Amino acid sequence: MKILPAISESSSVFSYNRFGVAGSDKPKVSQDGLNIVNTLREALTSEGFEPPFLLVGHSLGGLYAN
Repeated sequence: MKILPAISESSSVFSYNRFGVAGSDKPKVSQDGLNIVNTLREALTSEGFEPPFLLVGHSLGGLYAN
């Protein structure tokens, strides 16, 4: 979180917590890999982001970023 302001000076940044993580909304569907990836795709699209993306994940999020 500390580096987001500096990165956002030269690039578009989208940061979020997956459903059920760190106080975010509780998930309404199972949180398998496919649902998590689809939720991220929907969120990026709804915010107007278009590929290509550089995904950076922390911990388990790194697996989903792959």
